[in-house]
Amino acid sequence: MTVLFSQELVAVFPECAVRETNTLIKVRSVLNQQVAKWAVLDKCISRKFWLILQVRPVRIEKRSSGILRLEQRPFASEQQSEEPAPIVAAESPHVEPPPRVPESADVVIMGGGTAGCHTLYQLVKRGVKAILLERGKLSSGTTWQSAGILWRLRPDDVMTQLLNSTRDLLMQLETETGVDPGWVNNGGLFIASTKERLDEYRRLATMGVSFGIESSILDPEETKKIFPLIDADVIQGSLYSPGDGVVDPSKLSNALTQFAIKGGAQVCLCYQGVYTVQGVWSREVVAMVGLHLPLVPMKHAYVVTESIPEVQGLPNIRDHDASIYFRVQDQSLCMGGYEINPIVLEKVPQDFEFSLYELDWIVFSRHMRGAVNLIPVFETAGIKGTVCGPESFTPDHKPLLGEDPRLHGLYHNCGYNAAGTMLGGGCGDQLAQWIVQGRPDLHMFDYDISHESYATNYDIVFPHDEDLAGRNFRQGPFHQELVDAGCVFEERQGWERPGWFSPKGPAPVPQYDWYGSYGTPRNSDVRYENMLKADHTFGFSKSHQTIGEECLACREQVALFDMSHLGKLYMCGPDAQKAADWLFTANTRHPIGRTVYTCLLNTRAGVEADVTVSAIETGTGGLADPIFKGRGFYIVTNGLSAYHTWAHIHYILSEKNFKVGLTDLSEKIGVLSVQGPKSLDVLQPLVNVSLSDEEFPYSTTQLIQVAGHLCRAVRFSLVGELGWELHIPWDSCSAVYKAIWEHGKKYDLKHAGYRALHSLSSEKGYRLWNADLRTDDNPLEAGMDFVCRDDGDYVGKDALDLIKQKGLKKKLAFFQLQEQIPIWGLEAIWRDDQVVGYLRRGEYGYALGASIGQGYVRHPDDRRVTSEFLQSGRYQVEVMGNRYDATVYFNSPFDPNGKRQLGIYDEQLPIRQ
Repeated sequence: MTVLFSQELVAVFPECAVRETNTLIKVRSVLNQQVAKWAVLDKCISRKFWLILQVRPVRIEKRSSGILRLEQRPFASEQQSEEPAPIVAAESPHVEPPPRVPESADVVIMGGGTAGCHTLYQLVKRGVKAILLERGKLSSGTTWQSAGILWRLRPDDVMTQLLNSTRDLLMQLETETGVDPGWVNNGGLFIASTKERLDEYRRLATMGVSFGIESSILDPEETKKIFPLIDADVIQGSLYSPGDGVVDPSKLSNALTQFAIKGGAQVCLCYQGVYTVQGVWSREVVAMVGLHLPLVPMKHAYVVTESIPEVQGLPNIRDHDASIYFRVQDQSLCMGGYEINPIVLEKVPQDFEFSLYELDWIVFSRHMRGAVNLIPVFETAGIKGTVCGPESFTPDHKPLLGEDPRLHGLYHNCGYNAAGTMLGGGCGDQLAQWIVQGRPDLHMFDYDISHESYATNYDIVFPHDEDLAGRNFRQGPFHQELVDAGCVFEERQGWERPGWFSPKGPAPVPQYDWYGSYGTPRNSDVRYENMLKADHTFGFSKSHQTIGEECLACREQVALFDMSHLGKLYMCGPDAQKAADWLFTANTRHPIGRTVYTCLLNTRAGVEADVTVSAIETGTGGLADPIFKGRGFYIVTNGLSAYHTWAHIHYILSEKNFKVGLTDLSEKIGVLSVQGPKSLDVLQPLVNVSLSDEEFPYSTTQLIQVAGHLCRAVRFSLVGELGWELHIPWDSCSAVYKAIWEHGKKYDLKHAGYRALHSLSSEKGYRLWNADLRTDDNPLEAGMDFVCRDDGDYVGKDALDLIKQKGLKKKLAFFQLQEQIPIWGLEAIWRDDQVVGYLRRGEYGYALGASIGQGYVRHPDDRRVTSEFLQSGRYQVEVMGNRYDATVYFNSPFDPNGKRQLGIYDEQLPIRQ
């Protein structure tokens, strides 16, 4: 039996036997001014869970509560604070006596809100025997109070596809089921009060072109024609999306379940003896089995006006600058929004299915002012009702989906951040695929965790903005040295990593001040915040030239990168080689000391990770040279996806029962990468071995002494230059850094951050996982067939062989713009006046002197993409509504033969020619 953990209700009960894993994620949560702050994960939960696991019986010890008792390591206790008593708005509806619950099912869905109902519907369509358990009535909890607005254009391609999937379902659901889902296609209007906001909308409109979403940019007067009650004098313009609309969540839940019941599903209400909670209680329920989810309940509110006849039939409105939204409901307006000081709830009473809190008008007053400013008639319309209920929010404002790697058979579908109605259709479809086929067909990997999503929910999404909350939780071994060097840090998966280096001096990340809310005074040190604001643009930022200097230093002299947040794993044991053969696409049967670049695939041949794998021998017991039996491998992976990579490997090792150990030393080993033509000059005097091509060739690794400290050196480059990565035990990091920096001064050694690294890697044509290489891409589409061996078997090879036979439906291409226009990703790709894709990644190539990007090209007629098709035609890239000519390549034109990483520098950079 597979247990599905749904958004609206969670139940854990003895009939659902589950098996635990040893994977646990530590979580720290802190309180400030009696306000629960975001939980920060030491292991950073990644929301991209993989192959469906067969649930195995375990011994279950029943407590008096009937909850499963599983052995888990304890978490630090969380402080509790009292919550005001809820205001009961209405009596819960009458519930009939519960029907008999079946003894078995393929899938048990717990929760009868829109997320649970969507999942039930999708599973039944796929022939799965499923039951849905609900404590009260369908749509209770957070569903019934939802505003139900659906907006599809988001600055995220996966989110946009999920929303579009929901809308497509709503458009055909009544025809399919014969039941009205309450869908009204009245359109959506995004209001812009600033030029920067309108630029963001132009980016959204451009992205919409790639997904067939009709939209248009309107000036103030055109906006007023669409919605006559708007004050055109207070806005810069708008984005109009006529295909958006609103849905009644209760009617939707009914339509979905009626179809599912006809298809053989069962819906059981008020099942006695099953402990149930809704989305906002998910955190407490998983704690019963020793797990933690990064969910925080908050009060979310909207008000309903008295009758305003003129609004009937008008589109819904989203005013991001005022942080408010309007839903048209017959002849009334529902208005709500997101505060910078939301009321955070420690917990929500369990008997709260149809209850509401009293609205805090002081907190809500900001929204009232914004509403009156945009729609003056709102001031005199009168308020006939208020809705203030709990909603469950996640740190990065994306739902939790997929199988929990810590407890096999437990699937999450919760944390919708007040957007469950609009996302439920797309997410339900993906989750059903997860269960039935082992993987979804979209790239559902969670993006970086931003710990202030509610307060900044409507902020402009600039390309390189960073959050101020949830910072300084995981600092690398060189942190203070880099602060002193002027590092402007980025946060990725809880790590502070260098973004770029300011010549103006230190700009440390300050302690979070909650934007002055909750009685917390605003920080007086605003150096870091001012650095971020300088990047708040869709043009070339103020740091553009500084980052260019870092890039050119790497290309022409030598640069030092701190890459300590990379994932570092040891896989050792009697079956290590056998496991490597099954895990990795490339051949790892090489002599000790050889390093190979390879992919990890899923059964669909989607790329779960790209890693380097070094064959190593047992050592003396240090972090750089551990003792082990049998053959060993040192695996290095992208820091953003380190936990994802570990969990994917761990699952496969467990599934195949390989006799190997997998040890994660990511937080005990620092990494310095010295790259550039003069890297050999900098390092050779500091080490005890020859770094020559003969003694230390490219793509090899050795244990060496650096300034007297044992390290693992890997001759490898992520930027396409001569260079070495030094993997250094934590305690030796400071000494090694100081030795390299002091000696490097005579060679003009320069610090460089990840902004430069990503530009350099893109310029060289290297792939970046989670951008132009994802789980919905295979190596053949990405032009990485060189890492896929033909002999032997490995995970995903059968699917890859089938793809070879059928041909490719998309192909990764490299684009170089012919004009000096910045690109950031999500721009539409045009070929002969037809949209054929969008850029996954946009950078500026400083050695090429041009904007560059990578994107997948599809045939407009959905035919196979051939080399002839890709290389012919006129290509353009659409940036904010304007098209610019671009040159297309299979691979980057920069150093196409890879001579520079071998130390061969016989050609000038293109910008110097």
